[in-house]
Amino acid sequence: LQVQSRRLEEANVALKVLLKQMENKKREDEESILSNVRQLVFPYLQRLKKSHLDKDQKILVDMIENNLGHITSPMVRRLSSSVLNLTPMEIRISHLVKEGLTNKEIADILGTSLNTVTSHRYKIRTKLGLKNKGINLRSYLMSLEE
Repeated sequence: LQVQSRRLEEANVALKVLLKQMENKKREDEESILSNVRQLVFPYLQRLKKSHLDKDQKILVDMIENNLGHITSPMVRRLSSSVLNLTPMEIRISHLVKEGLTNKEIADILGTSLNTVTSHRYKIRTKLGLKNKGINLRSYLMSLEE
């Protein structure tokens, strides 16, 4: 019984070491992705922004830049957690709401109807526990960044 207990303790220690290594590798990968986006993507976005774009194209480039900048943000991690169960579209709409865009602007950017955006906002509020609470969705989403 003591031998089995010792083996279990050793296995537990080995698993903890392995878990720590995996967490470190994940953190390194996240930092590498962020660095690559900053060095390999943002410079081209800046050049694109300086070119002759129409209003809609400028909005799209700004949204691409903002989304890439927020890939590793705490808000995205919280919104995409399995506890909240937000869909990818709901996460995109949440980002745009947080940026201060109107429902119509969001619909135009995402190429969807105003009713679809309104419906997704309702689902977002429900999943975040904000339904019938009088809490501003944008303010709440901004507080998730902190």
